[in-house]
Amino acid sequence: MYNKTGARNFAGKFYKSKAWKTRSVNYRKLHPLCERCLSKGLYVPAELVHHKVHINEENQHDIQVLMSDDNLESLCRKCHGEEHASREAMRFDEEGRLVL
Repeated sequence: MYNKTGARNFAGKFYKSKAWKTRSVNYRKLHPLCERCLSKGLYVPAELVHHKVHINEENQHDIQVLMSDDNLESLCRKCHGEEHASREAMRFDEEGRLVL
């Protein structure tokens, strides 16, 4: 969620860190296609890395949540937008960008 309890409030420094940027790039090198599209037989380039278990106040320092392959997923912007659009606290445009 991107409201008072969401990742942007608790993990801003993390998402800007060299460790995350490196991890994100390396994960996408290993998983260059959107994993959700691929499961449907579609070959769509991944544009970002998503945390399956969303970062929140309780887990914001848990390295397994932040960096583990088990909690990461390469996604295209459309799938990422659909993931977050289901949450009432946020909206995304057709390009998958957060609408404030």
